[in-house]
Amino acid sequence: MTTASTNRERRLAVWERWWSGVDGAPGEIVWDANESDLAADLDVFGVAFDPELPLIDLGCGNGRQTRFLARHFQTVVGVDISPSAVERAVAAENPANVSYRLLDASTPQQAERLHHELGDANVYVRGVLQALPPAARPQAVNSIAVLLGEKGALFAKELPPQAADYFAELVQRHGLWPGLERVMELIPPGQITEPQLVGLFPADRFEVISTGTGRIDTVNVLPDGEPIAVPAIYVLIRPRRPGPDGPRDPRAGRYRVGAVGRASWGTRPETQGREDRDHPHRRGLRVPRTTDRPPTIGQQALRLHLRLQTRRWPR
Repeated sequence: MTTASTNRERRLAVWERWWSGVDGAPGEIVWDANESDLAADLDVFGVAFDPELPLIDLGCGNGRQTRFLARHFQTVVGVDISPSAVERAVAAENPANVSYRLLDASTPQQAERLHHELGDANVYVRGVLQALPPAARPQAVNSIAVLLGEKGALFAKELPPQAADYFAELVQRHGLWPGLERVMELIPPGQITEPQLVGLFPADRFEVISTGTGRIDTVNVLPDGEPIAVPAIYVLIRPRRPGPDGPRDPRAGRYRVGAVGRASWGTRPETQGREDRDHPHRRGLRVPRTTDRPPTIGQQALRLHLRLQTRRWPR
């Protein structure tokens, strides 16, 4: 067995352990999306997704976001690496235009089989690429490229390094509550910077339509009632169309930079609106270089939790 195969087996085992152990306790699935958050995503990618194409929810989990997307697109297919996740999604009350499949994003051969079935598709990704080890991300991009074909578009929303500060602050205030503790124990979140996220998609193969900042708003709340809203970054991408005479969108070659749900069209060098000032580079936030190797979100939260156990914090 190759190293790549071994790593895939390990990822499958981790996610299967997670989903097979879900018992429905409140707050257990920390990342379950609030519909207002999904609607904000839709405001961004809706302009680029061809409504006639199928939509693939890559990393669908229990299907919560898949069912939301099905209200807005004719055919929606949720895919996940975990059989237990897919079983849970199938068992829910799904509309007629939703179906589910098993698919490992780091295995392009599986993507090829799904593309043969569906044809070109739009792809929605939420917190999947940052969860993969860096060595596996290019293979996931190859899978996404297969699923997109020539006509599809991709929306990917991921956790940046700023999410680590957010989780660390929550642990300082509330300790490591059961839902987050199980995540940190089994599947501690990764992180990816915006340059790293964009860099996964080579310019000779993909065209960046927009990038920006936002939040991942969840249905879960903290012990004090505050909703969990994690800092996020996004990228909206489509395959680069071959040849100068290929079909072009009137906005082709134009960048939209801003916050989810508040972005505006404009050429990137000339964008000067409030949305552009919200961009992390404009706000003066430091985006770590790849070589900085910052601690993962899980490492920061767990380190802080250990300090909390040995130190009295003022109340």
